Amino acid sequence: MANIDRKRLAEITAAVLSFLVSLTTILGIPVALFGYLMTQQQTRVDRTFQFYKDFRDGNLDADVKLLVEKANAKAKEMQALVDKDDQAGILGLQTSLVRDAQVDTALAHVIVFFDAVGPCVAHALCDADATIALLQYQAKQLVKGYGAYVYDQQQSGAPFGNGIFIVNALETSSRIWSLFPWPGRNAN
Repeated sequence: MANIDRKRLAEITAAVLSFLVSLTTILGIPVALFGYLMTQQQTRVDRTFQFYKDFRDGNLDADVKLLVEKANAKAKEMQALVDKDDQAGILGLQTSLVRDAQVDTALAHVIVFFDAVGPCVAHALCDADATIALLQYQAKQLVKGYGAYVYDQQQSGAPFGNGIFIVNALETSSRIWSLFPWPGRNAN
């Protein structure tokens, strides 16, 4: 009789252990997936912060300040052209700003930088929300001051200048969907 009880106890223990292994496996998969997604999100945020560090550590911050200062000096003229919807006039004014060698050099540096950031965000390699928080303000200022000129300089099929427009057009995503970059985030 004791032998039958031990056998029965061993069967029950084996069934309970089998159930626990199955339950742990079932629960472990979502936990592991969540951990993986959080790691991927953190990697995107870290990559964005690296761009931001490059922006602040280099001369890019000074270049943006110079560009904004020059554009703000012509703000009233620009606003008059915008009010009249004079696209040719806006392009002409922005082109005249870029004729200054310092402005041209600064704009080239900034465009190259944003041409790296924009595709990084568009392909979900960088975090869009972090990019909005750290770099979108500067992109908006530059598009406002030099967007027509940059757009005019673009050639069909060439990616020159696209990055600044990508960063300018980013919209904040909902918190939960930022964990899943594939369901339709379109940064273009």
